[in-house]
Order: sequence, then structure tokens, then C-alpha cells
Amino acid sequence: MRNSIKQINARFNAELQQQINDTLPKGHVYKLGLPGKILRSTGFPELPIELNAAILLRKATTYGHDFDLSEIFDLPKSIQNPIAIFAYGDKAKAQNVIIETESKKGKKFLIGISLNPHVKGERIKVNSVRNVFPKDTHEWAYWIIQKKGLYYNKEKVLNLLDQRRINPADVAFGLPEYQVQQGGSKLFLSQSNQISATKILQNFENPKFS
Repeated sequence: MRNSIKQINARFNAELQQQINDTLPKGHVYKLGLPGKILRSTGFPELPIELNAAILLRKATTYGHDFDLSEIFDLPKSIQNPIAIFAYGDKAKAQNVIIETESKKGKKFLIGISLNPHVKGERIKVNSVRNVFPKDTHEWAYWIIQKKGLYYNKEKVLNLLDQRRINPADVAFGLPEYQVQQGGSKLFLSQSNQISATKILQNFENPKFS
């Protein structure tokens, strides 16, 4: 019998706390559940989503976008309710899932998932999480303009884009496509990119899965 997402989420949180406490067994693999309707609608095969604890630790500490493991509690639930999903190259092979979970620096987390990948020439029959890190909105917003989007929670994405709007008067002074707010690290979209992304979102139709 399939475990409910509530049960899977609770188990993940307990195991993540073990990793934070350095008591998680070596070689542990997190079981994040089967993809739900939203993920299946963008092409996820009905295979378990898994995350190797060692990969998670490397992503949190060694790639220049460090984060605390405690920031991704409730990951299984968050993956099932994304705010956006983008193709990563061939969408049948890999997709980037933007979840609502936010880092302490105000960035949404990106979850990069390989779909039923090959390992040594054989399918491993899982959807394997290969990337977990916080990504600034202006960076993945360009994927909207590049039409890599597969699914959007339109209301939430439009609200995020609005938060990254720069003053139109600044554009007249030749500012780049994005700028760093003085005294902080918040990056902003240019007016032209804001308009382009908004139009694409408004006309986008989410796929359906029955």
C-alpha cells in the first residue's frame, strides 16, 4: 500500500534531523515518495523519488551556495506542490523543480531531478535528485523567457516576479538586465524581461494529467 505524503514527509524530517545530528547511517538514501499529478503531468515516470544523503551534504556545503540542512524540512511535501517546473535539456531526462521553500537568504530552492537515469548502461528505476540548492528568482525567471517552463503556479510566480521589478526610471540610465540592490544581495529583473515573462505566464497552459 502506498504511504501517504504526510507519512513520507514525517519520516524524511526525522531522518534529516538525524543527518543534522550526525547520527544518520552512512549510505542512507532518502525516500521522497512517488510523483503526484503535477509532476506526472510534466513527464515524471511513476517511479520513486530518491535523494542520496551524501549528495545532499555535498550540495549544502561545497558548491558555493551553502545552506543549512534544516532549511529543507518538509522537502517531500514541497516537491509535490512546486511553484514552477523547467526542462533541463531533454525534459524526458531531467527537470528542475522550483519549490516554495525559501532559504534564509530569501531564495527559493531548486531541486534538480534525473528521470529514470542510466547508470552503467542500465536504468535504475528511480527519479534521482541530483541537485538541491537555493537559486535567486531572477536566474530561473530567465528560463520563463527562454520557454523552458513545463508547469507554473501562476499566481505565486507572478507575485515573485513583481517583487523583482526594478524602477522603470532606472532603465533610462542604462542599467543592466538585473542589478544588485545597494547594501544587499537582492537581484532584480529589468522592465523588459518583467514584461516578457509576465506575458508568457499569462498565456501559458499547464499540462493536465488524468
